[in-house]
Amino acid sequence: MCFSANMSLGLGMAGFVASAITYQDKTESFWVRLARAYAIFHFSLMELIQYFAYPVADQCGYGTNLLLSELSTYHIDLQAFAIMPALATYSTDKLALKKAFFIGSSLSSLFIICSFLPKEWQLFGIQPNFIGNLVGCLFMGIYHVGYAIPSAFGLFVTHGSLFALAFSGFVWQNNWRIGSYHCAGALLTLFMPQWLFGVSTGEAAAMYCFYSIPITASFMPQFKRIFTAKPALVANAS
Repeated sequence: MCFSANMSLGLGMAGFVASAITYQDKTESFWVRLARAYAIFHFSLMELIQYFAYPVADQCGYGTNLLLSELSTYHIDLQAFAIMPALATYSTDKLALKKAFFIGSSLSSLFIICSFLPKEWQLFGIQPNFIGNLVGCLFMGIYHVGYAIPSAFGLFVTHGSLFALAFSGFVWQNNWRIGSYHCAGALLTLFMPQWLFGVSTGEAAAMYCFYSIPITASFMPQFKRIFTAKPALVANAS
């Protein structure tokens, strides 16, 4: 578990190494290697943000905490851009990666725009407790640092980012293996900490350590045979 600054740092460093190994997989095309390696790199950055957040947790609204809160906002906004293309690389649809790149880019662009709009603008007047009309802050939760992310239309950003993680793998042809794996992992990551530890959504979302090791492993070349559609399955599907 990464319930300390040092554990977050160690997990982030391990992710950077895994990203480099994935990028060096010469059996794949450049764009496939880049998409998978960047997904690992992106999530590893979150651990690095958490490492620097521990010493300044609860110092909301100024200094390093404010900077890290802003970086966390953009990091979450860019999740769709990071994860959707990587998931699409396992599809038998040769155009899936290109399509996922444009869809992920569009979603992340919309999320970033929302972060600049008035934070009072929320869908149906609902005030989400993780991303919404909040003061940007990395706070110290019960067990782990947590996020308060300011953004207009927080439900759209929250559920849009979760779609990129949990469901977009199913969009592409013969991609149910990686889709099922990431769907289960993403849903458990966000909700399991709340069920087990009774923490807030913001703290549960920051408990990325529940998901970082599996997501890192799933995109590495050592495991791609597990998630790539078998020829027999592809033939049956067609």
